[in-house]
Amino acid sequence: MIIQNGTIELKQKTVAQQPIDPVTGHAVKPTDSGWGNPIPCQYVPVTYNQLRRVNGEPATEAKYQVYIEEQPFEGEQIRLKDRAGNEIGEFSVIHCEPLEAVCELRIWI
Repeated sequence: MIIQNGTIELKQKTVAQQPIDPVTGHAVKPTDSGWGNPIPCQYVPVTYNQLRRVNGEPATEAKYQVYIEEQPFEGEQIRLKDRAGNEIGEFSVIHCEPLEAVCELRIWI
């Protein structure tokens, strides 16, 4: 059982009818078709650094562990929101592992 403090939404991607462009011979990039339905989650910050600088400009570095109830999960990118619906950020999924003892998934972003 998770203690919900936010939601995640999976980025939906649509694959082209022809995965290979007949003119160039290169793969056709999938198009984004928005975000999926919100999934209740519990997120825990692993790293949060607002003192980081990139090319002299301030930047925030954030990494989270996200827990959701066990379910099929095929996401590559997710949007994390807090309980009030404020967007925390859009992240790439680093790793997803099942926690069988508690019937949950832990997602590293």
